[in-house]
Amino acid sequence: MELGEINPATQSHDIFILSIINWDFRTQRPQHLARHLAQDRRVFYIEVDMHASDLRIRRIEENLYVVNLPVPDRRAVQPYSGGFDGRHARAWLDIMRNFCEGVQATAFKTLIVEHPHWWPLARHLSPDFRIIFDCMDDISGFSNTTPRLLQIEEDMLQNCDQLIVSSQHLYDKYRKFSVPVLIRNGGDVAHFQIQDKERPLPEFLRKVGFTGHSERIRAGYVGAIAEWFDADLVARVAQDNPDIEFHLCGAVTAAAPGKLAAFDNVFMHGEIPYQEVPAFLERMDVLLIPFLLLPIIKACDPVKFYEYSAMGKPTVTTRLPELQRAQDLAFFADNAEEFAQQIRLARDKGRDPAFKRALLDYVERNTWADRAKQLSYTIDRLPKVSVIILSYGDPQWTIAALKSLTNDGGHYPNLEIIVVDNGSSPEWLLQIRAAARTSPNVTVIENGRNLGFAKGNNVGIKAATGDYVFLLNNDAYVAPGAIHAMVRHLENNPQIGVVGPLTNNIGNEAKVFVEYANMDEMRRAAWELTTGYRGQFTPLRVLAYFAVMFRKADLDNLFGHISEEYGRGMFEDDDHCAMIRSKGYLCALAEDAFVHHHLSATFNTVMPKEKRELFETNKRIFEAKWGAWIPHVYRKVRPQSQIDAK
Repeated sequence: MELGEINPATQSHDIFILSIINWDFRTQRPQHLARHLAQDRRVFYIEVDMHASDLRIRRIEENLYVVNLPVPDRRAVQPYSGGFDGRHARAWLDIMRNFCEGVQATAFKTLIVEHPHWWPLARHLSPDFRIIFDCMDDISGFSNTTPRLLQIEEDMLQNCDQLIVSSQHLYDKYRKFSVPVLIRNGGDVAHFQIQDKERPLPEFLRKVGFTGHSERIRAGYVGAIAEWFDADLVARVAQDNPDIEFHLCGAVTAAAPGKLAAFDNVFMHGEIPYQEVPAFLERMDVLLIPFLLLPIIKACDPVKFYEYSAMGKPTVTTRLPELQRAQDLAFFADNAEEFAQQIRLARDKGRDPAFKRALLDYVERNTWADRAKQLSYTIDRLPKVSVIILSYGDPQWTIAALKSLTNDGGHYPNLEIIVVDNGSSPEWLLQIRAAARTSPNVTVIENGRNLGFAKGNNVGIKAATGDYVFLLNNDAYVAPGAIHAMVRHLENNPQIGVVGPLTNNIGNEAKVFVEYANMDEMRRAAWELTTGYRGQFTPLRVLAYFAVMFRKADLDNLFGHISEEYGRGMFEDDDHCAMIRSKGYLCALAEDAFVHHHLSATFNTVMPKEKRELFETNKRIFEAKWGAWIPHVYRKVRPQSQIDAK
């Protein structure tokens, strides 16, 4: 399909999923969560197979799209390896940016990464993406996992914005890196409940002479038949119990399970379509999870147990840690003899309507819809930021600043915007109030007179209820990702007391020399400036307070609010930064945030002589407190991006 055929963005911000499996390979956790998330927002499922020569998009459902991104050098891109150099990363980032522009992606986006091999690419994205790692496997248990890939995973565990894990084992293993959110797997109740008693017999069963009645106990399995599948266990049970008939469905990717086909009572059916799984399970008396207790299995919350239970079928399993939660419903075995005994016991128990109901109740308490609600809550749960816009003079400056925060789905999902008006005329106030009413999270405080920069901002700080306070001049225009970037710096670096962005127009080291003709071009320029700098900051002596962020608690309890002794303005940022440094904290320039600045829209109305007198007066106040003032300077060289770092 064409980009122009994609539905416009919904109220919620877009989600991009960097997959672990292609959409049609096998329906598992990624596809289930994607379907449910797409009920109230757009979801773009980017397939792991990056060998497309051109962009391919399929619409699966109303807001759900499967995407193949083209890669210029296909030989250099190997799924599951993480082997990308800077050149390949830049090419992929350009492709990703162009795709986002083509679908008119929301200003703030969530990126869900499902395998560490994506991290050498995703880690360079600008912070208009919030990166979530949905960790569903202990990849150290895979035979093709290299030491390099484990290093990549550790870096992602430390630097992703949110870690989600699918089992208690993964939670315990990785909580040393961050605070994980435990979201287990679930059941697709609607797909597996027996609603049609006349489901046709699958053709693959018909081919092996399967009939409706058999003296044998029919034991089934659906899933990967890989190195963790205990082929020796199944072989011993099959050999010693000819009255048990095994039907195994799944791709065989290990040598040992392939030998099971030699037994007369073992049938290997290969991979079967998801749509045929219920009809297969319905024909089985008992269902199996015969797994070796490898690290990868100890970390697994098996989807198949939910699927088996949704059919009202009993499960015989080895002692998977996650299934201990269902110990009254699962039949555990430690060896071949016990496994056969449990198959017979499970067959009898499975005929009990009360037991069938208990299995279904369990699944109904653990559905994919429930898991998606947990995930959606986690996606939307962000620290609250109070943006304080000090308004004075031409209201179009303030209105433009408001639009920069609220356009394109909003630049940060959890904002309160406080416009503090410093005595605008009644006519101008009417325009500001009208603009504020277009967004439910905007309030206007009217001071009635010009209180000056510091006192006006302090009014807003006192009214703020957020975890973070972002002071924003009304002559500024915020680029996508800037607020999230500054929040991340304060979250991840407790030594930072205040953080500010790069800008086009300021008198210190925060200035970058960049050209653009309008705000649309500015957004693209900001993406290019911040890509590759995610999480990087540079300590500065002073930040310009046209756009700076603090922890609210630090302002209230540690640094104090902005000094009001400087009157209408000038030197209050030098003063406040000196206070922050005196407490042992850093003033940080976020290399991954950009805010456009028109510069001194308010002070341009002040006559030059008056402005000079104000400068000299406030300089004397500053030097009496902090010693000789050091003039601000530009910097000659910006730090190297992470993409280009060796």
